[in-house]
Amino acid sequence: MGENILFSLWDFQISLVLFLEIIASILSFLCILFAVREKIWTFPTGMISTTMYFFVFFMQRVYSSMTLQIMFFAFNAYGLYKWTHPGKKDVAKPDNTLAVTVLTLHGIILVTAIIAVLTLTLGYVMSNLHNWLPSLFPDEAKCVYIDTAILSASLVAQYLMATKKLENWAIWFLVDVVSAPFYFFTVGWATGILYFIFIFTAVMGWMEWKKSAVAKSKN
Repeated sequence: MGENILFSLWDFQISLVLFLEIIASILSFLCILFAVREKIWTFPTGMISTTMYFFVFFMQRVYSSMTLQIMFFAFNAYGLYKWTHPGKKDVAKPDNTLAVTVLTLHGIILVTAIIAVLTLTLGYVMSNLHNWLPSLFPDEAKCVYIDTAILSASLVAQYLMATKKLENWAIWFLVDVVSAPFYFFTVGWATGILYFIFIFTAVMGWMEWKKSAVAKSKN
């Protein structure tokens, strides 16, 4: 944190990575609040915050989470389109925006299997990046399998959010419980605190979307 100091606030030095982390954390918090309320602004806000977090994670050598930001950006772009352009097989609200639905038992099993396979596969890849591409990744990645578990579950959760599946919040809750201490010690205090707050917003999101899903099922 002592490198690339941008400015000092009283006696506290603000580095480039800390500045980016704080701004990205604020935008991520707004992104989640928009998502809880089913507001389309969740996606543009998420696209900006993921771009900033890409550089934060790269500078902190948390390569799995860095890679995750690219996929987050793509899923945010997809979600922006999907929420406003539901397909013929989707459940739409009266205003022709995507409605909240729930996964089937088969869907839950499939999601669990995908997370497990992704964690093991990406864990192997990320643990060898410094050997395969030393010019791009000169240092060995930190806590690889914890990082890839967070990556895999987050990726699936983001897709489920983009397709408005209620269960995305259950996965986010688990991700946030693991991520809060992990990011606090590997990335920075701002991100760690953010993910601790996300634990509670995941609960809020589940409650709000569950009410919305029940309401839609009665129509």
